[in-house]
Amino acid sequence: MRFAILLVTTALLSSVWAREPVNLANGHSPNGSFSVRIKPPADPNALASLEVVNVATKEVVGSTDTGGYAHFPAVAEDTSTAVLWSPDSKHLALMTRGTKRSTSLRLYQVASTGLTEIALPSSTDRSFELLKAKESYRCVFQRPLKWSDNDTLVVRANGDVENPAGTKIPIWYEVDVIFNIVEKRITDAKIIETKQKES
Repeated sequence: MRFAILLVTTALLSSVWAREPVNLANGHSPNGSFSVRIKPPADPNALASLEVVNVATKEVVGSTDTGGYAHFPAVAEDTSTAVLWSPDSKHLALMTRGTKRSTSLRLYQVASTGLTEIALPSSTDRSFELLKAKESYRCVFQRPLKWSDNDTLVVRANGDVENPAGTKIPIWYEVDVIFNIVEKRITDAKIIETKQKES
């Protein structure tokens, strides 16, 4: 009987915990005005959402999807969802994982009135141009690396492409792509590393 009560209690506590939002690492804006969290879905089979919260009022100023790969609470792990605030707290770079072998990058302007997505060119496309590659072998990742200033975002693009030498061993690449977010364009890109991918 005690064992049954313990199981029920544990299940109830787990259920309550699973409904609590999870704050993301690096989720607080530099000026302390906003925080970013993952909100669990009402339906355990549905996907969680990402929310930007006004710290002073506790109100949600905007929300977006979390990519669809990992379910709550695993979606809050740094390998699935990562944020990087601009120094002035006006922009938020967001990485989400769509599949096991891919992530995507989005940029938002953040204000107390809501989120506005800013479309940027593809860092993967620019990486392929540098590598003279036509397509991915299996993996395509993009992650916000740093802000050089309020208008300049550096993104690390990495993944694998087919070996131009014609061998079956793909090439792993890492490329830093630099964006001017005001002009919505790539200003520079440089190859950090290329090597044969270990199996």
